Amino acid sequence: MSLNNGKESKADKRHKKILRFFDHKDKLKVTELSSSLEVTEETIRRDLEILEEQNFLIRIRGGAIEKKSEGFETPALERERKYLPEKNAIAKKACSFIEEGEIIAIDASSTCLQIAKNIENKPLTVITNSIQVSIELAKKKKITVILTGGYLRHESMSLVGVSSDKVINDYHIDKFFISSAAIHSEWGISDSHEMQAKTKKRIADLSESIIVLADHSKFDQKSLVRWLPIENVRMVITDDALSKEQLDRYQEKVTEVIVVNPEI
Repeated sequence: MSLNNGKESKADKRHKKILRFFDHKDKLKVTELSSSLEVTEETIRRDLEILEEQNFLIRIRGGAIEKKSEGFETPALERERKYLPEKNAIAKKACSFIEEGEIIAIDASSTCLQIAKNIENKPLTVITNSIQVSIELAKKKKITVILTGGYLRHESMSLVGVSSDKVINDYHIDKFFISSAAIHSEWGISDSHEMQAKTKKRIADLSESIIVLADHSKFDQKSLVRWLPIENVRMVITDDALSKEQLDRYQEKVTEVIVVNPEI
C-alpha cells in the first residue's frame, strides 16, 4: 500500500481506515464498510481486492477477514475467544457424528475444545493430547479419557514428543477430530509447530476416519509444517462464510463438506 509516497490519495486513506476496523472486528462486511465510509459497495469491493493483493486481508463472501501471519501460534486462551460462535456451531455439528461406545481422538485446538464442552455424557473413550480437553471431559463420568503424555507446550496446552507417540502407538481410533493452523486445497493440512504436527500425524495414522473442524479463516492458508494430505480427510465441517468457489474446490478433494450457520 503506497501510503508514504507523497500525498495520500482518497483510496489510500480509505484503505487505512478499512484495516483499522480489524482492531475491533475479526470479519468485515462490504455493506457495513460502504455505510461507514460513505462510498458504494463496488468501491469497497475494489478496495478489498487491492488490499488482498497487498497481502493485508483475505476476501470472503460478502466481506473480508484479516490475513494471518504464517508460522506463529496464537496462545491458547486468545485462540479460544476468536470466532467463538463459529467454533461452537461447528463443534455441535461434530458431536452429532459421535456414537456411543466409539473410541475417538480429539486434538489440542480451540475449536476441538468446544467438542469437549458440548459432547453428551455417554459411554465413550477419548484419546487426547490436550490438557484443556481432558479437564472438560473430567466433568462427564461416563467418558473414559486417555491422555497421551509427553512434553507440555504452554502456548497450546498440548502434550507432544516421542513419549506421546509411544503411548498411543497400539490404539485403534474410530474417528479423529482435528483443527489446524491452516488448510489448503493443494498443500493440505499444516501447522505452525513441528512437534505438534508430528503428534497429530501419528494419531491420524491410527485413525479410521479424520474429521476436520475449521472456521473460514483457516482456509486457503499454508503454515510451517505440512502433515496431512487433504485427500486423507473424510469430512470437513466449517461455517457459512466460505465462498461458493471455495466450497466447490474443497468438495472436489474431500468426501463430504458440511456448512453450519453460527448463532451470532
